[in-house]
Amino acid sequence: MIMNTKCRWIFQTALTLGSFTGARCALAQEATPAQPTASTAASCETSYEKAQTDRVAGHYISASSAALACSQIQCNQAIVRECMRLYESLQQDTPTLVFAARKAEGGELIDVQVEMDGKQVAERITGRPMPVDPGPHQFAFIEPTRGRIETTESARVGDHARVIEVTFPDPNAKNAPGAPGVVTPEQAPVKPQKRGIPPMTFVLGGIGVAGLASFAYFRVSGVGDYNHYNSTCSPECNPNDIDKVRTKFTASYIALGVGLAGVAGSALVFVLSRTGEHPSTEARVEPLEGGAMARLRTRF
Repeated sequence: MIMNTKCRWIFQTALTLGSFTGARCALAQEATPAQPTASTAASCETSYEKAQTDRVAGHYISASSAALACSQIQCNQAIVRECMRLYESLQQDTPTLVFAARKAEGGELIDVQVEMDGKQVAERITGRPMPVDPGPHQFAFIEPTRGRIETTESARVGDHARVIEVTFPDPNAKNAPGAPGVVTPEQAPVKPQKRGIPPMTFVLGGIGVAGLASFAYFRVSGVGDYNHYNSTCSPECNPNDIDKVRTKFTASYIALGVGLAGVAGSALVFVLSRTGEHPSTEARVEPLEGGAMARLRTRF
């Protein structure tokens, strides 16, 4: 189809406005295309650059506005074609969201305000899609009698009419979260549990006390026998008597080791029980040449 210059201008204007209805070549006799001025050309180029820059930055809403601004008939025809192409692409890629709110007891809610990233975007639920920039957004749904619900959702490129829905609790339910005067288990303050003294503390403590008492007995008895034999028969005392003295001293060393290990283990188990640890403790006495060794082992 061949069109004259004025008819082509009318056709281009109708395309920019998104509608071909009513465009008649006859109107071309009454309209004359405006010649772009230097300031207009600069404004068109600025809008074109902004549309491209904002799209790369993920600001699809402002990029669409800029692309629409530079697609007007007063701009250079080359820029108009590029801006129209960019605008159509942005319309396809810009995600749109539909907000919805429901009652926990059933039914929809309409009188709910919606905030996105701290700014109000809807005074009430309308069911109409709203274009947003792609990426994560923080939403808040506010209902006068049911409170506020916050959620984070991500808008994806090309995702159209995605429903963001929340459910408000029943304010009249006795156990409903957020109901006046009701504290849910999650909200109830956690009382610290009192920890008792572990039985192993008493066991090891008793071993420690018995060991120290045995040490005192064998030590005192051995020192007494040593002083007695040293003053009466030294250096020609009966070897059997000397062995008895040595045995008492050896027993005192063993009892001392067991006693110290028991006391230390008892204290350690008690301290760890305060921190929530549950150690296992093992005490043993191992014979050695000329004596013995007490060993205390604790595992965490």
